[in-house]
Amino acid sequence: MTWVEASGKTLEEAKKAAARELGVSVDQLQVEVLEEGARGFLGITQPRVRIRAAVLGTEPEPVEVESVVQPEIVARVIPPSKAEQTIRMLEDVLAAMEFDARPELISETDEEIQVNITGSSDDVGRLIGRHGQTLDALQYLLAIAVNRGDPHKVRILLDAEGYRDRHRQMIEAKARDYARQVKATGREAVLEPQSARDRRIVHMALADDPDIYTYSEGEGDDRHVVISPRR
Repeated sequence: MTWVEASGKTLEEAKKAAARELGVSVDQLQVEVLEEGARGFLGITQPRVRIRAAVLGTEPEPVEVESVVQPEIVARVIPPSKAEQTIRMLEDVLAAMEFDARPELISETDEEIQVNITGSSDDVGRLIGRHGQTLDALQYLLAIAVNRGDPHKVRILLDAEGYRDRHRQMIEAKARDYARQVKATGREAVLEPQSARDRRIVHMALADDPDIYTYSEGEGDDRHVVISPRR
């Protein structure tokens, strides 16, 4: 008797697909589950269940080890790279959030993985969050998940529709405006509290200016940059 393979987001969906192919009802099937939905990033289940089915009361055909067992063994022996893991995790998260967005690998080295997310402007905007906080949090979680249990850590750089570059340019422009005011008035400028990344952008943008210098002060969420004239 002929066996067929079918898949779906759930076991019931896979059974219905097999029943349609065999021309019988679901109650008339004998079913073997070949692959269940795997646990993904943050406990999200990947929508894939694969089964093997035949009509009840028939003798099953022998399964060739080469065609069914061997691919499973190979998949376990050769684990996905960290870049592949990162992309799969992001696909899980975006699917669970029902965002019209998709990740794409930009570059991969032994030290760093760069990924950009593209999609609808509304969904990408929500993914970035206020001042990039949501994007930063997701980047942080990805780094923890990908590097778990591995002594060799890679840095994850996550961007969305070029947000990082636009944000950097905006911070640099604002820093130069403040620097011009400091040089014109001779008084220090105290910037608003910023993340460590944004403070670093300010310091680097003004590092070569001979008329001013920068330093950080404050603690925790109140830490900020001060631009001071050179006396």
